[in-house]
Amino acid sequence: MCNVKGAFMKEYEKYLKKYPDKLERGIAIVVYSDPGIGKTTLSSTLPVDDTIIINTEAGEGPLLGTGHIAFDVRAAIANGMNVEDAMTTIYREIRTGTIKVKNVCLDNVSELLDQLRMHYTETRSKKLPEIREYGDAAFKLLAWLHEWRDLRELGINVVFNAWEYPYEIQQDNGTTITKTGPLVGATACKKVCGIVDIVARLEKESKTSTRWLRTSPSKQYITKCQFKGLDESGEVADLPTIFNKIKAYDYAQPKEKNNAKVTTTNK
Repeated sequence: MCNVKGAFMKEYEKYLKKYPDKLERGIAIVVYSDPGIGKTTLSSTLPVDDTIIINTEAGEGPLLGTGHIAFDVRAAIANGMNVEDAMTTIYREIRTGTIKVKNVCLDNVSELLDQLRMHYTETRSKKLPEIREYGDAAFKLLAWLHEWRDLRELGINVVFNAWEYPYEIQQDNGTTITKTGPLVGATACKKVCGIVDIVARLEKESKTSTRWLRTSPSKQYITKCQFKGLDESGEVADLPTIFNKIKAYDYAQPKEKNNAKVTTTNK
């Protein structure tokens, strides 16, 4: 049998990683839905003392009375910063540990994409955004999401909230289907969903107003979860519970010992 470590030159051994039985880093998740379903309310379930919310929109109602701290991107822009400077500044403060948190939420990235388009349009002295502005905004947003996603390696959970949008998706056989996913642009959607650990659609039961998260594969919605530990029928809308279930899952133990069911509404 080949000794993998012994086969490497000594200077490359630092790049070898033995995976543990439980997840030991942060989790990156995209949560999307129509406006008003409760994405900001979901973010407020995160612990107040360990969380910062990057507020890119005007929706503050769900945060009132919660005690949460938010960095107001709109206020920064109104006081002379542009959106790129504002986002770069707050990211640097978190990355360097000046702001010490265990959870970060960007609420929301669809609005942030609009702000980027307006920023590029204004700095180029145009009245309306054109193809170049749409492309540059999408490219910049994807680059940002890569950077913010990587905060998980520091043990930080990263939540990207987004509005939803129906995309036309061409399959290998040439047919086209419609699937709903996060509103980040047709070109960027697949990439954004690919770089995170979880893509979840927030849904609300009409009769009871109970909110839950869909993460299992769906023909109608773009969803995924790269980890075990969650209920395939859906999870209650509580981010700490979801993160704790994933991090508590022991991959070395028999499957039946890890399957803790959560009661949710009928899907």
